[in-house]
Amino acid sequence: MTDIDIQRATGISVSTFHRWKRGDFNTTPEVGKIVQFCDGLGVPAGVALRPLGVEDERDDPAPDPPIPPDIRRIMRGLVDPAVSDSDKSFVREVLKTLATRVSVSGGK
Repeated sequence: MTDIDIQRATGISVSTFHRWKRGDFNTTPEVGKIVQFCDGLGVPAGVALRPLGVEDERDDPAPDPPIPPDIRRIMRGLVDPAVSDSDKSFVREVLKTLATRVSVSGGK
């Protein structure tokens, strides 16, 4: 992946993850951003959090299931700076509606 691909997948700026890579930070990076970065790359957050002395706040030790390509494209679009805020807002509203329908119908 290129730096831009990583930024699009994670929503974390290129300069930030390069700074992390170099260990160039005075305080531990924000846990939420680390989790966001790992989730965007499909890496268990514990891989990055353990060396920092931080435990993953999620209780589910099982690995996340693979993300289908179409869902990954949607996720990338939501963090892509080239996608307009109005388009991102529309996608989020559609996803919220679908999530409500799935939970009401029992996952069917």
